[in-house]
Amino acid sequence: MNFKKSLKITTNFKNKRKAFTLVEVLVSVSLFLMAIIAISQVYISVIRSERLAYALLNSENNIRNTLESMARSFRLGKDFRLTDNGGQICFEYFLDGNWQNICYRFNRTDSILQKSYQGGPYVSILDPLLEVNHLQFYIKGGDPNSQASIIIIMEISIPVKKQEYFFNLQTAVTPRYLGVTILEE
Repeated sequence: MNFKKSLKITTNFKNKRKAFTLVEVLVSVSLFLMAIIAISQVYISVIRSERLAYALLNSENNIRNTLESMARSFRLGKDFRLTDNGGQICFEYFLDGNWQNICYRFNRTDSILQKSYQGGPYVSILDPLLEVNHLQFYIKGGDPNSQASIIIIMEISIPVKKQEYFFNLQTAVTPRYLGVTILEE
């Protein structure tokens, strides 16, 4: 009987010594690493998409602010003059207690939107990364008995991560002065 007892003890001892084999450890570590690599690829992709979205959002905000600034000056302007087949608009704007001449133009050679105060030099008013592909000013109405509407149509592109993104914008602005004079040259 002692032999059976000792056999029983050794079998219990063998059952308690169970462990992972080297193959099992390697397989589980490789599966874990594959899962970590897949998750990290998803994380990197999300980070890249977020950076792209922020770049486009910043560009859109720059365009929106510039367009809003132009619209504000149009609302308070008078005596509008369209030149360069709608590529330039000049007008009188009430600023600092005086009427001042302001011009906006599309510089086709440099593909930029520019602004000039009082006949001074033209200055770019958009982010240098933004390229204006098309800009056109139109004026609708504007006889002595009706309100004029200035229509702005723009197409702007921006390169982000070696890819070109386009913004197409159109807005109409109505000056506050009734019977605004409009000259087309």
